[in-house]
Amino acid sequence: MLYIEDNRLIPAMMTLILAVGTVALLFFAVYEIMYGGEEFKLGSIGSISLLVVAATMIILSAAFFMLKLKIRVTGDSLTVGVFKGRPVLMSDIHSVTPEEYSPMKDYFGWGLRVGRKGFGYIAAGTNKGLRVNLRTGKSFFVSSKNTFEFESAMNAALKAQNKAR
Repeated sequence: MLYIEDNRLIPAMMTLILAVGTVALLFFAVYEIMYGGEEFKLGSIGSISLLVVAATMIILSAAFFMLKLKIRVTGDSLTVGVFKGRPVLMSDIHSVTPEEYSPMKDYFGWGLRVGRKGFGYIAAGTNKGLRVNLRTGKSFFVSSKNTFEFESAMNAALKAQNKAR
């Protein structure tokens, strides 16, 4: 393994705000079920709706907290993604170029995005990354907090791949 990096997909502050909102909604739901009017008595549509929304927010909070953009560079491939990742063989990559970007302006947020600059794997907390140019003429962007190390590993793998040809 030449390079490993894991970055949060969603900014920590957004995750914190969602978690606080979830806890507030959960307290509201419990209070309304215990002390509220008839519309929120246990078993009513109102209480069931509140509990479903609270449970959904808990699941979303946990997912946002755990989701990470994973970057792995080996001598043979670049793997980028959230879960298992998308492997791209080094033989399919023409070159990489460092690039600065704005998550909101260029990709409309964080995550696996399609924006003004094409397809990108956008992590929170960075405004730099590498554009991976494929031999087919297509490209995609991978954000990184350690762009220099990521670029060095990619160039080393590409150089080794070109020597093997």
